[in-house]
Amino acid sequence: MEAVEIKLYQYSEYKRRIEEQEKQIAELMDKKDALAERMLRGQNLDAVRVMGGLTSDPVFIAVQKMVDVYGARIDAIRKEIVNLYYLSDDIMRIVNNAGLTEAEREYIQYRYFDGLRASQTAAKMGYSEDHARKIKRSAIAKIRPLLAR
Repeated sequence: MEAVEIKLYQYSEYKRRIEEQEKQIAELMDKKDALAERMLRGQNLDAVRVMGGLTSDPVFIAVQKMVDVYGARIDAIRKEIVNLYYLSDDIMRIVNNAGLTEAEREYIQYRYFDGLRASQTAAKMGYSEDHARKIKRSAIAKIRPLLAR
C-alpha cells in the first residue's frame, strides 16, 4: 500500500476518533455536571467557625477539585478533536483539489472514507473490479503530487 492510500485511510480513522472523543466529552460533562450539582448544594453549614469564618468543608474542596479535573480533561479532549478535524479537513482539501472526476471521487469515498472492500466499491459503483482499479489508479495518480507538497 502506498503513502497516498495510507493517507486516505487515515480520514475514516480520524472521523472515528472524533466520534469517540465527542462521546467521551459527553460522558465527562455528565459527571462534571453531577459533581457541580453536588457542590452547589452548599457547604456543610455545621462546620466549626474559625477566626470569623467557616472552616473549609473537605467534601466541598474534593468535589471542587474533581470538577476542575473533569474540566481539564474535557479541554484536552477538545484540543485533540480540533487537531483531528484539522487533519481530516487537510485530507479532504487534498481530495477536493486533485481535480478528480465524479467516478474517482466516488471511488475514494467508498473505498477509503467509508471503508468498503475493493469488490464492494466496484459493485456499489456498478463497475467491474478491473474498471474500478483503473479508476483507483487514476485517482491516486492525481492525488499523489498534492501529498508531496
